[in-house]
Amino acid sequence: MSKDQEYHALMSDPSDELDGHSLMVKLTWTSISHKMLVGLLTAETVALAIAVFALFGRAPQTTCTIPFNPERVLYSPALEAVEHEVKVYNVGFASDFSEFQIPSSPALDEMWSDLYNFGVSRITKKDAARLPNKTHAIPGDDGHYIAALDVFHNLHCLNKVRMALDPDYYPDWRISTTNNWIPSQKNATQHVSHCLSWLRQSIMCSSDTSVIVWQWDSTLNASVFKGNVAHTCRKFDKIQAWAKEHMLTKVYDPTIHIEDDIVVPIFYN
Repeated sequence: MSKDQEYHALMSDPSDELDGHSLMVKLTWTSISHKMLVGLLTAETVALAIAVFALFGRAPQTTCTIPFNPERVLYSPALEAVEHEVKVYNVGFASDFSEFQIPSSPALDEMWSDLYNFGVSRITKKDAARLPNKTHAIPGDDGHYIAALDVFHNLHCLNKVRMALDPDYYPDWRISTTNNWIPSQKNATQHVSHCLSWLRQSIMCSSDTSVIVWQWDSTLNASVFKGNVAHTCRKFDKIQAWAKEHMLTKVYDPTIHIEDDIVVPIFYN
């Protein structure tokens, strides 16, 4: 795509086009009665009032140059792998532990690594041109660009928070607090802080609206929280399969800058 070609935004919403030719109605003073003229002026006054009300009563406009349509989804090359299923979460208490709730060990580390260690992807220039944000070309791999699905970054971050919770086993991830500042752990502290912030935003963005319930427990004689409810989920193994198929296998050199002709639209402030 050349620089002078227009980049068509995913969320563009073409506005209704007007004809451009106004309807010209010529009325002569002698051809209408006084009553008709009064009616015409009244109608114009009402129309003008409605127009002014609509103009000043509408919601403030943002500076976004492309209107947002919430029914559309931002492009991802992995959308082809999206498939939904119903799942029930492990509550994580009593007899309902998940397989990840075991003590820190090489086996647990491998389980976590297997969730996302293929998370950096290699996509085509065609796919890169459809992204809402520009990404960089891969040096030495003409026509391909580097990318990563956010789900794998989320899992990476959650794993680092998990490691920070067990500093005796993972001393490199012992974080500092206001009451326990450890200068040598500055990078770990900043990394975990970033991860907590990122995960908070991701959870809020996803906003799972599955409904948690309370049910009556006759043994306790009270209604109790029940977390083992159904959720509509994207099949994780399908996303994993896509990522493994598109995994970046060569070493990426971030010091090499490659100019290209991809132009991305602005979707937000």
